[in-house]
Amino acid sequence: MKNSSCKESGTEPVFEIPADTEALFVERPNRFLALVEKDGKILEAHVHDPGRLPDLLIPGNKVLLKHVPKAKRRTSWDLLAGKAQGHWVFANSGYHRRLSEEILRAQGAKLFPGLLDFVAEPRLEGARLDYLFQMENSPPVYVEVKGCTWAKAQEALFPDAPTTRGQKHLRHLIELQKKGFGALLWILCFRKEATCFRPAHEIDPEFAKLFEKALKAGVRVRVNKLYYDGKKIYLEGEIPLC
Repeated sequence: MKNSSCKESGTEPVFEIPADTEALFVERPNRFLALVEKDGKILEAHVHDPGRLPDLLIPGNKVLLKHVPKAKRRTSWDLLAGKAQGHWVFANSGYHRRLSEEILRAQGAKLFPGLLDFVAEPRLEGARLDYLFQMENSPPVYVEVKGCTWAKAQEALFPDAPTTRGQKHLRHLIELQKKGFGALLWILCFRKEATCFRPAHEIDPEFAKLFEKALKAGVRVRVNKLYYDGKKIYLEGEIPLC
């Protein structure tokens, strides 16, 4: 599992999550709530993304919503995506686990040569990463998955808000690599226009510092670009580090 190079595997649908309606973003009163306008009415939608989504949640911007039962929750809508650079950017991290599992089940051996099996949410002392890969001819690989929804020009960036949790995950990957395990940061990039990825040092310099430290320690980084058309998510291939 080498760091990504600029190669495409062809666009393939990997996950189906059709939006139920389109609306216009109005404001984000708090981290978890968006107010949107639909047919002249204001609706509340749950925001399942810890980031700021700076170029998606802009007043008047188009967003896609998913209708959900309202039992035991404040809102009956989930925000799925926002429009940027003429395309939909999937921005609901609540689906990352199911999406990544679908990718692994369909193309795991192709994306990660030697992959025999995987375990979700392996337990570690003081942390829980997303996956443990069982490999054919190498040590097990611990994997953390991050979703990237922000871009400047053609550069995809993460994070778009300071993330102590992301810093913690990088520290764990570094330690695991030092202990003789494999360690992988797998980034799902939802920006269709992106041609490369970099850590957003202007937002979280500590994360960027740890990212470089992780690379030097041997932690692998893979960035897969995905595209959402409002109905399905497509795997478009890999992009390199900037």
